Parts: sequence; structure tokens; C-alpha cells
Amino acid sequence: MPALRADFAWIDDYVYTDEPPLPVPITACLGAGDRAVDAAQAAAWAAHTEDFTIRRFDGGHFFLHDDEAELLAAITAEVLPERVDDRVRLGGTEWWVWPDAELRTAGFPVEGLHWFADPDAAEAADAVLSGGDRDAYASALAHALERTDERLDKALADPLFTEALAWQNADLLRRFAGGLSQRTSTRRRQRLVVGRYWQRYCAKNETIGFFGPELVARVVRGADPVTAVPGPGLVRGRRVRFEAWALAAVGEALCADPAVRAWMPPRLAPHLTVRDRAVLRPARPPLPLTPAEAQAVELCDGRPARAVVAALADQVRDAELLLERLVEREVLTWDADLPVGPHAEDVLRERVAGIGDPALRAEVTSTVDSLVAARDAVAAAAGDPDALVAALAELDAVFTGITGRAASRDGGQTYAARTLVYEDTARDLDVVVGAGLLDAVAEPLALLLRAARWLAGALADAYRAALAELCADLAGDGPVSLADLWFLAQGLFYGDGPRPVDAVTADFAARWARLFGDTEGSRVELRSADLAAGFAEVFPDRDPGWSLAAIHSPDLQVCAASVEEINRGEHTVVLGELHTAWASLDCPVYASWHPDPERLRERLAEDTGRERVRPLFPADWPRRTGRLGDGLVGRGDLQLAFAAAPGADRDRLLPATAVRVEGEDAVLPDGRRLPLVEVFSALLSTHAVDAFKLVAAAPHTPRITVDRLVVARETWRTTAGASGLVDARGDADCFLAARRLRQALGLPERVFVKIGTETKPCYVDFTAPVFALSLCAMVRAAAAQGGPDVAVSISEALPEPERSWVPDAQGRRYTSELRLHLVDRG
Repeated sequence: MPALRADFAWIDDYVYTDEPPLPVPITACLGAGDRAVDAAQAAAWAAHTEDFTIRRFDGGHFFLHDDEAELLAAITAEVLPERVDDRVRLGGTEWWVWPDAELRTAGFPVEGLHWFADPDAAEAADAVLSGGDRDAYASALAHALERTDERLDKALADPLFTEALAWQNADLLRRFAGGLSQRTSTRRRQRLVVGRYWQRYCAKNETIGFFGPELVARVVRGADPVTAVPGPGLVRGRRVRFEAWALAAVGEALCADPAVRAWMPPRLAPHLTVRDRAVLRPARPPLPLTPAEAQAVELCDGRPARAVVAALADQVRDAELLLERLVEREVLTWDADLPVGPHAEDVLRERVAGIGDPALRAEVTSTVDSLVAARDAVAAAAGDPDALVAALAELDAVFTGITGRAASRDGGQTYAARTLVYEDTARDLDVVVGAGLLDAVAEPLALLLRAARWLAGALADAYRAALAELCADLAGDGPVSLADLWFLAQGLFYGDGPRPVDAVTADFAARWARLFGDTEGSRVELRSADLAAGFAEVFPDRDPGWSLAAIHSPDLQVCAASVEEINRGEHTVVLGELHTAWASLDCPVYASWHPDPERLRERLAEDTGRERVRPLFPADWPRRTGRLGDGLVGRGDLQLAFAAAPGADRDRLLPATAVRVEGEDAVLPDGRRLPLVEVFSALLSTHAVDAFKLVAAAPHTPRITVDRLVVARETWRTTAGASGLVDARGDADCFLAARRLRQALGLPERVFVKIGTETKPCYVDFTAPVFALSLCAMVRAAAAQGGPDVAVSISEALPEPERSWVPDAQGRRYTSELRLHLVDRG
């Protein structure tokens, strides 16, 4: 009746006015059995538009209720334009490339790598190794080091270099005020330090600060192979954010005040479950709760602690003490609970806004505002090294004043989020990659991708079997909890003994060896057509195993001195890495600069599913920082908590203790079933990336080229003890030792060296004393840390530095790598 009354009221009040037709299409929806409105009456709407359609539905006058699903589908089709699949097919293969790509670049021109090359010193050292004049060598090296120091002083006078150094190590920069020290021993140490930073800024393709600016590129069919249009500057956007550990320290300091903590919500630890008045814990027996404890835990549903205490007041003498005891027993968390991610600052603001006492809220807000203001002053100082150093010092002082803690952590480590804040930037460059660039390497790249599919499937099978064995062992004690299985399974992934991934990795490399055949010498050139003939036998087709294994992410480096060379086809493509079963663009850094991150999120869900399992990692998980977490979390994704961890999203939370294992499935609390390999998919993907090795470790492996794609660089392997660098002392002996290593292994002058104790490789020019001496010091330190058997891997620098094509407005060139997402539609 209300609906009928509304209809009649509208009819009574409406007065028709003759107006021109509307400039939009109109679709009239008509019930086929409607006795009140016939087709002729519905067709009268045609007078009000130039584009009219009638859609008929089963039902009568109220067909919108009888056939609601079909009606809604029709409305959706009419109102929402059909989304065009803008993925680009890789040649004629079954692989499709996302239109979104990432161009990772260095922030300093590649010409800087040549600054310290000194062929005269290298020639004099080689002469000594051949029995030549040592005095002449000593003189040549002394002059070379003088020239090196002049160039290093020039670098330290460069505002861009000092600003980059300030972001990473402001204390170190202060020690360089006025240039290198006049004391010989101090100067020698400083020389190596500055040289290491310089090579990193000129040679490493990273995404941090303006010395590794981010670039969102597009992949378009029909465009030129590469279009690159630089803007006037190096970067077009900057953002300064707090590291997650710094905000966690602030939250901890604020909650040290009982008045503030009373407004924080105590919560059940995310990985725990309460069942039958007992707390279920991973790999530990259930923890019984008293009735009062159970009630307290039930009340910890997001309300402030003071509200929990008030609700317990009639049943518990000291409810606050009860909460404290549950925290001490690791049942509850009671703190600011900030996530490890770029939105931690927003969550901290929400926590402060939730303080109900106006005076206290104002006080805490003022404290947080002072920290944010100091951060904003750092951001405003960008481009002015002196102002930046002063602003960073002030930020450090404010932070220490709030927390009582030092303003840095993990001293001496790289890639460890050591400082309070970091800067992300977007490069002032627009890049479009045409399908032609990729089509030229489509066939060899497709072979690699098919092998990656096999690899993922093999890993899935190996871990499915290994997990089944663990489940069988656990089943003797009753139903198997996912929490217990996850705990024991860590040995399968990270243990010191034989692991499934090790066997699969060895098998994968052995299969490639069968395909490649004879790989003697320094260069092996193959044709994809020849490899394809036996490929299916070596890598038979198989299911990839888990949802994310539908995406692989190769890093491609283009050897060309200019965009024009690429577009003329005068280039070679080098495979840097192939991140198997890994969505590299699912990262906060990339997503934050993309013009449509929601579209990225939707694209990932389309390709990998709308219910992926994403682990909630503890705050100290290796290589897990706010910049390197998940950036494209889907609305249906689940957050699996397997250990104590901050920042749980309670709407998506899936405690491992609430999940049981049946056969090869994980059974969720609501009865849904997920394959176990899907639950472990994040760990599987991490190992799939590491397992993609085309050649087994050997003292020497050649450069392998398939068509126009270099799939493996020439590589030499030794150890710290066998390198001859550990025992060298003094500049003259160290430089000779480096030249001797180069001769002994037949190395090119310019290489990248990866030492087993270091996170990333470093660039070395053996003609540059500062780089050679730095290599000696690094190998010596590695031997001291890990012994003489620490691995040292050396690969050719390819692309060669002079064949770098990324331009700026001044015509300088930068090293780069193109990171893609390729989707398996086979």
C-alpha cells in the first residue's frame, strides 16, 4: 500500500511540460504479462530521446520483483560500459601482458660509473703481475688515488649526492663536512664508503628516494617499441612517510601513559581462537580460561579498555589487573596495534581520535602533531641538503623526546628501514612500451614462462606431498589444526636440512641443461624454434598449482644507447630475473603512484581470484617493511594470522588456530574449503622466485642467448677464501689482488659481485682503484663474518653502462629495468 499511495501522489502532483528530447538513451522495461501497461504505452517514451529501446521481462506489472536478477543484469549492461580487456598479447603465445608496468631506474646518470676508472693504474698493476716495475706501479696507483680523491670531493660537493646521502645516513654525511679527511687512515675508510654509495646511486635500479625514482609505464599494442618523453626535472612528485617501526615506537610510548592506554582497545591476539573456554594456540596445548577471563576476552571486541573494565566491574574485583594478566600470558594485545604499512599513520590518528577525554586527546594530538610537523619539515627541505640535514636532526630530536629511543636502528645494514622516514618519488618521465619490443622476444620469453608454469606446478606437488606427510603425523593426536601444521611446516620452507624446494630447483636446472646441450665456452647462442622441438618433453604441461602462479613477473633490461636505437631494432634484451608466481606490482610503492590503483586491484583479482590468502606477518619478518608489503589487497582476500603480529584487519582476519585440515584442504570456520597449497601460497611464491635458475651453480657458466633474449649472463663463482682478496693488506696489495683475481678467472673489467653475506650485488670496475679496494674490504668482512667458504658470485655487467637508454631532459642516460606482469591463459 505505501508504494501505491506514493505512485498515486506522484501522478496527482505531476504536470507535464513539453521539452526537447533528452541527449541520452532510454530503455523502457516492460513485463510481458503486464495488464496495466502495454507495449504501445511503453513505446511513448521514444518521444523523449533519439535512442530508445524496449526490453521485455517475464512477469506482470511487478516483474521487477519476479525477475529481479535478470533486470539488474540488464541495467548493469546498459549503464556500465563493457570494460575492454586492455592486456596485450605476447606475440602469438598464450601469455598476456598487463598494460601497467614498472620502469625501475637509477637516480644518478650512468656516466658517473666512469668517473673513477683509471686504465693507467690497471695497466701498471698488470705489469707487476707479469714481473714489471713495482715502483712504477706504486707511483701510478698513488696518482690514481689522488685523482680518485679529487673526484670523491667533487661528489661530496654535489648537492644531489649529499642529499641522497642525507636520506640514508645523515650522521655519516656530517662527518664528511668539508670533504674527505686529511688523515690518511680516515681518508682511506671514507674513500671506500663514498665509493660504495656512488656506485649504488649510479648502477642500481631501485625504487627509493630520488636516487631510485619510481616510474609507472604503459604497455600499448600498436605503439612504437619505446616512447620516452622526459620532463624538465628528475622527479615530478615526492612523498615522505614514516617507517612503520618508528610509528610503532611512538604508539608504544604513548600507551606507556595509563590514561592513554585506557582508551586503546584490547584484542584477542590475531592468531588465537577461543573455544569451549580455552585459548587455542599454535604448537602448544590449549590454555584454559576462568569464567571471568573468558568474559573479559569476549568483551575485547574493539571497545576501549575502560569500557571493558566497566562491563566487568560487577563480576571482577580488579578488571584492569585481569586484562594485564591476559596480556602477560600473550592472550590479549593492548596497545596502539599499528599495521606495518604506509597507512600506519592514519591508524595512529584514528587511535588518538578515539580518546574520549577531550583534554587528554588534545595533549596526545599535540604530541603526534609535533612529530608530523617535524616530518613535514623534512619533506619541505627536499632539494636543499643543508636544510634536509637540519630537518632530519630536528625530527630525530622530536622522536627521541617522545619515545626515549634512538632515532635509527640496525646500524650498518642496508635495505633495513633503518631511519625514521623514507622518501618515495616519481620520475619526471613518461614511457610507453609498444608490443613490438616484446614481440621480438615473445618466443624465447614464452618458453621461460612455460618453464615457470612447470616449476610452480612441481613445487605445488612437492609441498602437497610433504604437507600430507606432516598431516599424517599430526593426525594421530586428533583433528589437525592449521596452526600446528603451519608451525611444523616452517622446516620444509626455511629449515637447514633437505627441503622440497631444493630438489625441485636442482631438477629444474637439470632440465634446462638437457635443453641447452653443450654450454662450453663463454657464449652460447640458441634458437627458440630449436628449443621448442624438445621443450614439451622436458617441461610437460601441468597445472600451475595455486592462484598467484597465474602471474609471472620478468625484469627485462634493454641494451641500447638511446630510444632511437631501440626503435630501429638495434638492441638486445637481457632477462634480469623472472619472479615466478609473483605479482611484483602488488606493492605499496608502485600502487601509490599509479593513476588508478583500484583498477590494478581489480585486474589482480581477475587474474588470481577474489579470495586469496595473505599472511599477516610479524613485525620483524625478514625483508618486510611498510614499503614492501601488499599493495593491492582485494576485498575478498583473507588475512591469515599464524603468529603474534600487529595491525590485523579484523574484517578479513583468519586465525590459523580456527582452521582445521582435512586431506588436502583447509576447512575455514564457516565451512568453506581451500586447497592447502593455496593457504601456503605466499611461502610457495617466495620459493618459486628463488628456484627459477636456468643454470646450476658452477665455477663458470656462459652467457646464453635465445634469439634476441639473453637468458643468462656469463657468471663466475668462487669463495671469499679462494678469491685471494682476504689476506691482502694496504692499497697497493689490495689493488694487485683484485687485478690478479680478474686475470685468474678471465673476468671482464666491469662486473657485478654478489657476496653471500650481502643482500644485494655491487658494481665493480676493476680499473677503478676505489671499487677494487672496496671489493677487497667487503670480501674480507664477509670472511670474518661467515668464514672462508662464503660464496662470491661475479657476473658480467650487461647491459654495458654505455648502453643505457633512459633519458632526462639534459640528454644524460640512466640504467633501468622494465618490470612486467604476464598472465597465464594457457
